[in-house]
Amino acid sequence: MKIKTTQQKINKALAKMKLVGSVSFDGTNGSFAVKGVKGRFSWDKPDTLTIIIDDKPWLASNSMIENEINKFFN
Repeated sequence: MKIKTTQQKINKALAKMKLVGSVSFDGTNGSFAVKGVKGRFSWDKPDTLTIIIDDKPWLASNSMIENEINKFFN
């Protein structure tokens, strides 16, 4: 999935994600494990964050996960 965003919003979203899971980010690439969902992301400056889901609970649909990820950016 791709999200149009800013560096400031990414930093805020990652801070929220760290409260409920683990996140690593080197300024360009990162990974996360939050609420049973594992994935990785890359920041394609200036405004696009690309997120790839690597593992998820079998009951969680892709659209449900996308909605939950988008909540971190709002």
